[in-house]
Amino acid sequence: MSELPFTKKTLLDAMTAGRREFDEVLARIAPDQMETPVLHDGWSVKDMLGHVGYWEAEIVARFATLRAGGKPEPVTDLDSMNARALDDWRRLSVAETRKREREAYDGLLGIARDASTGELFDPGHFAEATQNPFALSIANNTWGHYAEHLPELTAWLDGGGRA
Repeated sequence: MSELPFTKKTLLDAMTAGRREFDEVLARIAPDQMETPVLHDGWSVKDMLGHVGYWEAEIVARFATLRAGGKPEPVTDLDSMNARALDDWRRLSVAETRKREREAYDGLLGIARDASTGELFDPGHFAEATQNPFALSIANNTWGHYAEHLPELTAWLDGGGRA
């Protein structure tokens, strides 16, 4: 994500616009198609939603750790983290996956709404952070992450998935 909103309003606007687009595409998917492996590597739409939810929840947890003065574990092996998350989320029902993912997104929305400007936009606010503004983590794991997965999802829908 190369562009970052520099105010709470623009951050919240980008989050809600990205989420609206994500939800509109998800609404096109019939419930009986959620677990059909139609995406890359045999992923289902539920798997993709769990993957997104995992990263949203991870950023919420990282913010809580930073705010409490702790140091989050470094992200060193994305492939392993994604594989573990996929295994964990695949054990959940579609309804539970949707619920947990939405709770994680709502947690990020709450951070964007309630955190201080310094916590969100000052790259040095959290001494243990990666010298990036925390808002960049929110951007990368909301509308930036949706934009990463939506093309494949819409291509499947437009090419044969039910709308």
